[in-house]
Amino acid sequence: MNENLKQQWETLSKDMPKLRIRDAAKHLNVSEAELLATKIGTSVKLLKPDWAGFLLNTTNLGYVMALTRNESCVHERKGVYRNVSVNGQTALAVGEDIDLRIFLKDWKYGFYVEETKETGITRSFQFFDSKGEAVHKIYQTEKSTTEGWEIAKTQFIDDNQSFQLPSKVKEPKKETNDPKDIPQFLEAWSKLEDTHDFFSLIRKYNYSREFSLKAANGKFSFKVSKVDLLNLMEKVSKLEMDIMIFVGNPGMIQIHTGKIQKLEPMGPWFNVLDPEFNLHLRTDLIESIWIVDKPTKDGLVTSIEVFDHEENLILQMFGKRKPGIPQSDLWFQLSREYVNKTEELNPSFV
Repeated sequence: MNENLKQQWETLSKDMPKLRIRDAAKHLNVSEAELLATKIGTSVKLLKPDWAGFLLNTTNLGYVMALTRNESCVHERKGVYRNVSVNGQTALAVGEDIDLRIFLKDWKYGFYVEETKETGITRSFQFFDSKGEAVHKIYQTEKSTTEGWEIAKTQFIDDNQSFQLPSKVKEPKKETNDPKDIPQFLEAWSKLEDTHDFFSLIRKYNYSREFSLKAANGKFSFKVSKVDLLNLMEKVSKLEMDIMIFVGNPGMIQIHTGKIQKLEPMGPWFNVLDPEFNLHLRTDLIESIWIVDKPTKDGLVTSIEVFDHEENLILQMFGKRKPGIPQSDLWFQLSREYVNKTEELNPSFV
C-alpha cells in the first residue's frame, strides 16, 4: 500500500469532503484504481481476475445499478443482469434494462468496495483497465439479493491482496487517416448491410471514427451543434419517444433503451434523472456532434455521435430498433430537422 498517497487522499478529503474519487485521483495525479487500492485491507478488497466467472455470476446479484463511463459521460442503469454469456474475450448481458457489450481484454483490476457514508453502507464491485481507469461498476440497491452478494464476495475476493501499479503509458493512435482512399471508402460505406459492419469498414481503411465522418460529410454524415443535440433530446423527451443511448470505454459499452423524461442541466452537466436511468454528460468537453446515416438490409439507420477534443466517442443515440425492423420514421424526421440546417464543412482536411 502507498502510505504517502493514502495520507494525501485523507488530507484532500478533509479539505474537499464532497470531492469524488475520480476527481481526487486527477488532483493527485494518479489513477482511480491506485487511489482505491490505498484502502485495501479496510473498506476495499481485490477480486480474482476471473472476469468471465464473475460476469456469469452477476445474474445472482438481483436488482442493482450498473455504471459505465468515460471521461465525458456517465451512464447509470438500474435492473437485473440477464442472459449473460462469455465467448473468449467478449461477453454480453442482454436484458431490457441492463444491456452490455463487454471487451475483457481491457479488464485488469477488480475490487469489492464497502464504504460507510451518511446515507448508510454503500457496496459495489468495481472494475478497471490496465491504466487504472474505470471500466464498469455494479452497486447494490435495497432490492439486491443479499445472499447473491455474499456468495460473490466469498467466491471472487482474492486471497492475494497485493496490488501492482497500473501502466501510465498512453498508447498512440494507430489510424493513418490517409485521404487518398476516401472515394473507395465511401463506395464501401454505401454498400453496408449492417450497422455493426461499420467498425470493420473503418478498421480496413485504417481510419479513425471521426475522420470517417468528416470524409463522409454531406453524404452520410452531417455536423450539428451542442444546441441541436440538447434540443433533440428535449423533443424526444416531450414526444415520449423510445430511443437507445450507448456510452462506453475500451472495455465496456452500456445501452439504455427507452424514454428519457426528467432532463436537468446543472452547470456544464446535462443530466437525465429518471428513476431507472441516469445520464450525466459534460457538455463543455464536447468537441463535435454528427448525425450519421448507415445503409442496412432493413433500410437507413441514423445515429447521433458525440466526440471529445481527442476524437474519442462520448456517446451514441439511435431511435429504438431491433435487427430486422426498420428504424422509426419519427426518429429519422427529427434528425433531418438538424441536417437540413447544417452547412457543409470546409473539406480542406483532405
